[in-house]
Amino acid sequence: MNRYILLLPLAVLLLIHSCTKDELTLPTTVDFKFELVPHDEGKGLKSGPPFDLPFGGMTVNRGSLVISSIEFEGRRDEGRDVFFISDFPEPVKVNLETGETSREISFDIPQGVYNRVEIYIELGGETGIPLALEGNLQKGRTDKIPLRFEYNIRERIGIRAEPGRNRNRIVLRRDAPSTAKVEVNAGTIFQFVNFQAMQVDPESLMGADGVVLISAESNIGVFSAMAPRIDKAFSIVFD
Repeated sequence: MNRYILLLPLAVLLLIHSCTKDELTLPTTVDFKFELVPHDEGKGLKSGPPFDLPFGGMTVNRGSLVISSIEFEGRRDEGRDVFFISDFPEPVKVNLETGETSREISFDIPQGVYNRVEIYIELGGETGIPLALEGNLQKGRTDKIPLRFEYNIRERIGIRAEPGRNRNRIVLRRDAPSTAKVEVNAGTIFQFVNFQAMQVDPESLMGADGVVLISAESNIGVFSAMAPRIDKAFSIVFD
């Protein structure tokens, strides 16, 4: 009789442990959403070559991404760490202005309290520009000159995800689907661009179509200053 009494608490503890373990394997849905943080150079650009811009400025408010894969690495307080990579049948195209994607990006991720989440986004695919940003340069009071930045390099961007709503950890619950908001901050990429310092004539600055193109083949000096800031422009917040 005493033997059974002693075994009963142990059985209860094992049952509780088993239930907790099972709970940590249950998935919750996490939807990935994308957004561009626009850049608006309100102070204006100083006048001088290659443009006379006494009332000028720079606005970057449109863009696109091509994503071939998303990798998730999560470390939990309890339960096993979680690692997986997406299996997109083809690269996903993202309109950063509207947030629209060519296919829904959603994952089932084990619930729990995560003390660290790393997301790796693979930019690029067989076709399309991995990252493009667009806007305008303001010339004088009224004229606008189209501006386009193209990052035509396949790259794996590593991002440390952050919790939202004043939390200090990312909490995923099965009864409360979450959103991972991916933001691309145009200001971070364009922050140190000084068009007045570009020692080129207007014909070199603008293409035949009248667009100021910054890429690995056009306005290379400016592109070289902007390219290293790509990974710093990405952030992810879990809500």
